[in-house]
Amino acid sequence: MRGLFFLWGDRHLESIFISIAAGILFGWLDVFNYKTKKNLNRLSTVALLIMLWCLGAKIGCDEELLRNLGLLGFRSVIMAFGIIAGSLALLWFVTRLFADDIRTEEQEGKA
Repeated sequence: MRGLFFLWGDRHLESIFISIAAGILFGWLDVFNYKTKKNLNRLSTVALLIMLWCLGAKIGCDEELLRNLGLLGFRSVIMAFGIIAGSLALLWFVTRLFADDIRTEEQEGKA
Protein backbone atom coordinates (compact mmCIF):
# COMPACT_ATOMS: atom_id res chain seq x y z
CA MET A 1 0.00 0.00 0.00
CA ARG A 2 1.40 3.37 -0.99
CA GLY A 3 0.53 6.57 0.76
CA LEU A 4 1.92 10.07 1.03
CA PHE A 5 4.77 8.93 3.27
CA PHE A 6 6.90 6.01 2.18
CA LEU A 7 8.39 4.76 5.42
CA TRP A 8 9.92 1.56 4.11
CA GLY A 9 11.92 0.52 1.11
CA ASP A 10 13.77 2.91 -1.14
CA ARG A 11 11.58 5.95 -0.34
CA HIS A 12 13.12 6.97 3.04
CA LEU A 13 14.73 10.11 1.72
CA GLU A 14 11.60 11.14 -0.11
CA SER A 15 9.47 10.90 3.05
CA ILE A 16 12.06 12.93 4.99
CA PHE A 17 12.05 15.73 2.41
CA ILE A 18 8.25 15.76 2.18
CA SER A 19 8.00 15.98 5.99
CA ILE A 20 10.53 18.82 6.16
CA ALA A 21 8.82 20.71 3.32
CA ALA A 22 5.41 20.31 4.99
CA GLY A 23 6.83 21.57 8.29
CA ILE A 24 8.40 24.59 6.61
CA LEU A 25 5.13 25.34 4.82
CA PHE A 26 3.09 25.14 8.03
CA GLY A 27 5.62 27.33 9.83
CA TRP A 28 5.71 29.87 7.01
CA LEU A 29 1.93 30.05 6.88
CA ASP A 30 1.95 30.60 10.67
CA VAL A 31 -0.74 27.97 11.19
CA PHE A 32 0.07 27.23 14.83
CA ASN A 33 -0.52 29.43 17.86
CA TYR A 34 2.18 30.00 20.49
CA LYS A 35 1.05 27.19 22.80
CA THR A 36 1.03 24.66 19.96
CA LYS A 37 4.49 25.80 18.82
CA LYS A 38 5.78 25.40 22.36
CA ASN A 39 4.34 21.87 22.57
CA LEU A 40 5.77 20.98 19.15
CA ASN A 41 9.15 22.23 20.33
CA ARG A 42 8.98 19.91 23.35
CA LEU A 43 7.84 17.02 21.17
CA SER A 44 10.69 17.54 18.71
CA THR A 45 13.20 17.69 21.56
CA VAL A 46 11.92 14.40 22.99
CA ALA A 47 11.92 12.80 19.53
CA LEU A 48 15.50 13.98 18.94
CA LEU A 49 16.64 12.54 22.28
CA ILE A 50 14.98 9.21 21.47
CA MET A 51 16.64 9.19 18.06
CA LEU A 52 20.07 9.92 19.59
CA TRP A 53 19.54 7.17 22.17
CA CYS A 54 18.66 4.72 19.39
CA LEU A 55 21.75 5.77 17.44
CA GLY A 56 23.93 5.23 20.51
CA ALA A 57 22.36 1.83 21.14
CA LYS A 58 22.96 0.84 17.53
CA ILE A 59 26.60 1.90 17.74
CA GLY A 60 26.98 0.08 21.05
CA CYS A 61 25.63 -3.13 19.50
CA ASP A 62 28.04 -2.98 16.55
CA GLU A 63 30.96 -5.13 17.76
CA GLU A 64 33.05 -4.48 14.65
CA LEU A 65 32.75 -0.72 15.08
CA LEU A 66 33.65 -0.96 18.76
CA ARG A 67 36.70 -3.12 17.92
CA ASN A 68 37.89 -0.59 15.33
CA LEU A 69 37.09 2.49 17.39
CA GLY A 70 40.78 3.18 17.92
CA LEU A 71 41.35 3.27 14.17
CA LEU A 72 38.94 6.16 13.75
CA GLY A 73 41.57 8.32 15.33
CA PHE A 74 42.03 11.75 16.75
CA ARG A 75 40.90 13.48 13.54
CA SER A 76 37.37 12.10 13.91
CA VAL A 77 37.10 13.43 17.45
CA ILE A 78 38.36 16.86 16.36
CA MET A 79 35.91 16.88 13.45
CA ALA A 80 33.01 15.94 15.76
CA PHE A 81 33.88 18.72 18.21
CA GLY A 82 34.23 21.15 15.29
CA ILE A 83 30.77 20.24 14.04
CA ILE A 84 29.30 20.67 17.52
CA ALA A 85 31.05 24.02 18.02
CA GLY A 86 29.92 25.22 14.60
CA SER A 87 26.33 24.21 15.32
CA LEU A 88 26.36 26.02 18.66
CA ALA A 89 27.87 29.14 17.05
CA LEU A 90 25.22 29.13 14.33
CA LEU A 91 22.48 28.62 16.94
CA TRP A 92 23.82 31.57 18.95
CA PHE A 93 23.90 33.74 15.80
CA VAL A 94 20.37 32.81 14.68
CA THR A 95 19.02 33.31 18.20
CA ARG A 96 20.57 36.78 18.35
CA LEU A 97 19.21 37.54 14.88
CA PHE A 98 15.64 36.63 15.82
CA ALA A 99 15.71 37.42 19.58
CA ASP A 100 13.28 40.34 19.28
CA ASP A 101 10.82 38.27 17.25
CA ILE A 102 11.03 35.44 19.78
CA ARG A 103 10.42 37.79 22.74
CA THR A 104 7.47 39.42 20.98
CA GLU A 105 5.91 36.04 20.16
CA GLU A 106 6.41 34.81 23.73
CA GLN A 107 4.72 37.95 25.13
CA GLU A 108 1.81 37.63 22.71
CA GLY A 109 1.44 33.93 23.55
CA LYS A 110 1.30 34.58 27.27
CA ALA A 111 -1.21 37.43 26.98
